[in-house]
Amino acid sequence: MTVFWLLAAALIAFTMVGLLRPLLRAGRAPQQPQSVATVDLYRGQLDELEADVRAGVLAPEHRSQARDEVGRRLLDDAGSLDTAASAPNRPSPLLAAALLALLPSAAIVLYLHLGNPIALWEASDPDHGHEGAGAPSAAQIEGMVNQLAQRLRSEPDDLEGWVTLARSYAALERPGDAAMAYAKAVALAPDEASLRADYADVLASVEGGVLNGLAFAQIQRALALDPDQPKALALSAGAAMERGDTQEALRQWQHLHRLLPPDSQTAARVAANIAQIGAPAAPATAAPQQVAAEAVTGRVALGSKLPRTPAANETVFIYARAAEGPRIPLAVTKRRVGDLPFDFVLDDSLAMRPDHRLSGASRIIVEARVSQSGQAAPSEGDLIGSSGPVSPGARDLGIVIDGIVGARPTQLPSGSR
Repeated sequence: MTVFWLLAAALIAFTMVGLLRPLLRAGRAPQQPQSVATVDLYRGQLDELEADVRAGVLAPEHRSQARDEVGRRLLDDAGSLDTAASAPNRPSPLLAAALLALLPSAAIVLYLHLGNPIALWEASDPDHGHEGAGAPSAAQIEGMVNQLAQRLRSEPDDLEGWVTLARSYAALERPGDAAMAYAKAVALAPDEASLRADYADVLASVEGGVLNGLAFAQIQRALALDPDQPKALALSAGAAMERGDTQEALRQWQHLHRLLPPDSQTAARVAANIAQIGAPAAPATAAPQQVAAEAVTGRVALGSKLPRTPAANETVFIYARAAEGPRIPLAVTKRRVGDLPFDFVLDDSLAMRPDHRLSGASRIIVEARVSQSGQAAPSEGDLIGSSGPVSPGARDLGIVIDGIVGARPTQLPSGSR
């Protein structure tokens, strides 16, 4: 950007020098080449006069009178030329000052109005904050955002501009300003569900993360406009958890999970949220005849030589996943370490989505994991054990938790207890 402004300043300076130099310089009186031509003209008239006398056209007694007349005309013309030649070429400082003040200012104002100053902030600009980083500094980003806000004052109906400004404020962690910009955008597009979801998100940030305040009305409005709006579903689930309504939260998470690509990271995070909410555990004395044909049953126990000693209140997740393909759980349940050892049953009733169930898999792996954090997503320090691959409907699996996340878990043959 600096190069652009330097070139612009150089062009303006060059132009101003060309305009101001004649106005500021006191020039010498110009020479009048017309005076020489005038003398030659009257000399020719005198020669013609003498020729007329010799030819008898003009009487000799009238020659003196005619010469005097030519002489008077010559003197009159010469006086006019001398007056013009003596006129001074005076400088014009007032005009020069006016041009110096107006022309550069007019050029800059026209560029800011008709041009695109934001386009000057390119990643290749050598003035950007970090050498070779290819990204503008925080101050430069603030400058661009402020320029956009200034422009929107004169163009208040620019929906795309308000959305960009709102997202920029959110990225700069200015939720109050982002909320005001989203309010402008929502007013211009009141039936846009995604805008209302984004608006709800920043309103929650303004209120310290509370979703059941001002944000909740926007969440409800977004879902009324589009029941499948992903961000609104996630916010609605979060609001339900905030109220302690786990069933409503589970319903919203499951709805969202059905809309997502199975292999996406977002789907995995949603699945972790669903698993964290959990489902009622199967009865500890469930007999084989009491479970569905595709159900997997077994018993989980802690190994004798553990990498660490888990606390009694740590969460134990038991889940089945396909031996090949996505690692999203086909069925999941959870208990506490204090309940170990315990029996488990995994079946289609514990599926997180209707189209991703235990009965639809050909081979599965059953795992049990002790989570220090209580989160469904694995983390360093979690203890783990597994059994499989086995077919759906396998009975009496024995899973011993004696490994740690990142290491190869111990696997027992299917059917061992």
